[in-house]
This record gives sequence, C-alpha cells and structure tokens, in this order.
Amino acid sequence: MLESMLERHFVTIFLILGFSMKLMLRKSTRDTQVRFLWNNIICAIILIAADCLDIMTSDNPKLSFLRTLADVTTYSVEPVAAVSIVFVVVPDEERFRRILWVPAMINFGIMFTAFFSPIAFGYDADYQFFRNPLGYSVFVVSFFYIAVVLLLTIKKFHEGLNTAVMILPLCALACCLAAFLDAMTDGNHVNPTMLISCIFYYMFIRSKDTNRDPLTKLLNRQSFYEDCEKYNLSVSAAASVDMNGLKRLNDSKGHDAGDEALACIAKCLASVARRSIIPYRVGGDEFVVLFLKCTESSVQETLAKIVSSVKAEGYSVSVGYAMRYWGESIDKLVNFADQKMYEDKTAYYERPDFDRRRR
Repeated sequence: MLESMLERHFVTIFLILGFSMKLMLRKSTRDTQVRFLWNNIICAIILIAADCLDIMTSDNPKLSFLRTLADVTTYSVEPVAAVSIVFVVVPDEERFRRILWVPAMINFGIMFTAFFSPIAFGYDADYQFFRNPLGYSVFVVSFFYIAVVLLLTIKKFHEGLNTAVMILPLCALACCLAAFLDAMTDGNHVNPTMLISCIFYYMFIRSKDTNRDPLTKLLNRQSFYEDCEKYNLSVSAAASVDMNGLKRLNDSKGHDAGDEALACIAKCLASVARRSIIPYRVGGDEFVVLFLKCTESSVQETLAKIVSSVKAEGYSVSVGYAMRYWGESIDKLVNFADQKMYEDKTAYYERPDFDRRRR
C-alpha cells in the first residue's frame, strides 16, 4: 500500500520539495506573496495526507469516520489552495481577502455535513463513495477562484497582457480539466496541477518584479529597451515626463519626501496606462511614456491628464512629446520628446511667479 501511495503522489511530492527549495533560497517577491505561496504548499501536503488516509480506510467500514474526515479535509482544502493563489495576486488587499474567504467557508460548511448527513456526499451499503449535487460545490468554488485569478492578473499586469494571455489561461484550463477529471473519476489530478500552476505563476510574477522599478512599481529602463524592440512597428509617439523641484524637495525635506513624490507621480502615470499607453521610470525623476498606434489628440489628452493629476497631488512635472514619422527610430523620437520636455522645464523655472531664491 505504501508503494501504491508513493507512486500516486510522487510527482506532487517532487514538486513540493523543488518549489519549497526555490522559495527558501530566493525570496525576491514580497513577504506577503511568499507567505501565500507557502500556504499553497502546506495545502498540497495536507491533501496528500488526506488522500493517503482515504486509501487506508476505504476497505474498512469500521473506519468510516476517518474516511469521512479525509474526504471532508480534501474537499475543504482544495478551494483554500485556489484562494491562496488569488491572494498572491493581491497580497495587500486585506478587506478584499476577507470577502474572498466566503465561498471557501460556505463550501467547508457544506462538506462538514458529511459527518451527519449525506446531502453532499456519503457511502452506500457497500461502502462505496457517492456524491450528491451539493458535493460539487468544491469544484464550483475552485472554478470561481481560478476565474478571479485570471481577471485580477490581467487587470494588474495589463501592460504585459500578451505574456499573461499565454500563461494564465493555460494554467486555468489545466486546473479546470483536472477538477473535471477528479469529479468524474475520483482521481487525484487537482493537487499536482494546482502546484504546477502556482510555480508557473511564481515565475510570472518573478519576471514582472525583474522588469519593475522597486520604488514606483512602474516598468524600468530594461523593460523600456525590450519594449522598444518588441513594439517597434507599433510605437506612434513618445513622451518625456520629468519632475520639477525634486532636488529642492530632497534638500528641504529629505530623500524620503522625494521618494514619496516620485511614487505619487508614478501612480498618476499608472492611472492612464493601457495596452496602448505604457509608462516607464528610466532614471531618477525621469519617466517615458510610449504610445502604441495613438493619435496626436489622444497623446495630448493623456499628457494633460497626467499634468492635472500630478498638480492635484501638490507636485509639478514638465512634459514633452513627439509624434513618430515613417522610418524614424524610437531613440530619435525619445530625444525629440526630451528636447520638448526641457523647453517646458525651462519655461517653468523662468515663469514670473517662480521664486529663484528657492531654485
């Protein structure tokens, strides 16, 4: 029997060991995200233990309580593993997390009824497992969490939608198929499939962290160069955005205040980001925005929104943009945008109401 259980869970155990080593050796994601990834690993271990207990008690009706305990544990923990992946996507949304726990708790309540009623699942006179309609709540809730992961990830990483479209639906489809197979055959496909999906998702957010500026969370200079090559044929305009008065702010209130200002400006830039509008932080207080297949009027409208939202936060930026002509390189386009931005910055510092003693 031990050999049979090891064969049944060999892949899952291998994944648990490998993924655990990865998380211990390199904690490059935020601590909250790592914690929820560990939750998923713990859920996988519990599911293995519950499945082994189910196998050991499946031939002895005298151990029906232990078998029920094993099945209730399995069908209660699977949605918890799924919701842990959701929390990796939005690790800081505590109120949202409390709401998301509701379907998993409802599913647990339904499964717990197996101890005194077969309304979800039970065992017939021959001690064979059977499932009633309420017993499928585990799969409904798991499907719900998979859909939430897809929607939240695409929303969060909209500027990297092409990558998300390749990875995440594949994981979601695999989890759905695994759940369907388990529902039809009483198999054990969900556990390893969810672990593999979790590893894929970890790789996805790791790649996003590598390409993001740690302070502002915008795409960084490396991403800018990569996207210039990736979207070369689609770039129709570029804008240069530079904060006004950062040195004065750092000198008067300290670098923490300067960092806060840069993060605030980045938030204003991120608010206008779309698949066709991609902002980057390429230097200290220097930002670049690439426009893909956008008209000049939409570029002007977007920059006006940025300037207005930054001003509403109590800061100021200088902006400049350049439309691209056929055959023009992106480097030359950005240089033109920089020139326009410096003209705007010069006008800012030369305006009559600017206090030159504070310059």
